[in-house]
Amino acid sequence: MIKKTFQINDSINTRLDIYLSDLLENESRNKIKSYIKNSSVFVNGESKKPSYLLQNGDTIDISIETEKSKDSNGLTPENIDLNVLYEDENIIAIDKPSGIVMHPGVNNESGTLANGLVYHFESLSNVNGFDRQGIVHRLDADTSGIVLIAKTNDSHKWLAEQFKNRTIKKVYYAITWGKWRFKSGKIEGNMIRKKSDPTCFDLTLTDEGKYSKSTFRVLRQYLNFACVEFKPHTGRTHQIRVHSSSLSNPIFGDNKYGGGLKKSNEYASDFRRISSNVISRFNKHALHSSSIEFELMNSNGKRLKLNSPIPDELIELEKRLSVNEN
Repeated sequence: MIKKTFQINDSINTRLDIYLSDLLENESRNKIKSYIKNSSVFVNGESKKPSYLLQNGDTIDISIETEKSKDSNGLTPENIDLNVLYEDENIIAIDKPSGIVMHPGVNNESGTLANGLVYHFESLSNVNGFDRQGIVHRLDADTSGIVLIAKTNDSHKWLAEQFKNRTIKKVYYAITWGKWRFKSGKIEGNMIRKKSDPTCFDLTLTDEGKYSKSTFRVLRQYLNFACVEFKPHTGRTHQIRVHSSSLSNPIFGDNKYGGGLKKSNEYASDFRRISSNVISRFNKHALHSSSIEFELMNSNGKRLKLNSPIPDELIELEKRLSVNEN
């Protein structure tokens, strides 16, 4: 609990919520606005709007709970920057950066997207448990791009049903090793867990596992690598990574599926030197969820398409790999 009084000693002419944002660095702007609206902040003994312009001589009294301890469900709210692409009363679309884990787990108890969500949003679904509030689907930690979040259990079920029925359309962008045999095509087959490593999957022609299908289109083909667009028609774990690897064109930086540092040994000395140097610094796989299209809830069938620009780190990666290539 914080109880403080501040005296304005100069003509700052600054909004009340902006002034408090500078004072309370660990609190979000939306949370500060809620404090003001809920009469936890007084100016000269009176409630004011967040837009109130502070004047010389004003006295601010604050009485707010700012300690971010675990909520009643055990998930710690954390002030993590979230890039919101879209929001309505039912859903949120977040542009997730690479390196962010979706929810707490072994060795990842904090700093996850779920921790950031419970900090910034008061209403989130709990269909998948209170440690995964709002999360309907997932992206791997290294994968950047669009994630849909449900505010209510009804909207969670609405989105989950669309994923189940494969009516949600997604597009991925990847940088892969090698030359592709075809400029476009499809990859399909059953995916099964590897017996040697249950965290990885293989594509098999047998009846084991679960059916998977993706289509691809080569956007730019270089001598030793390519920029490729993938459209998954099913939603299996690691699907794009497994499919790309199955054609001997693993995603750059993907250690699990043959796209790591050892892959550079297959190339001539110049590209081997460049790629090994780049991959050591990049230290992740080059995959981005660039587009998603789905039906909005209670909209009479209206569909919404959202796009996420290719991250600067992938643009820079392409430039560095293309050095000395024509």
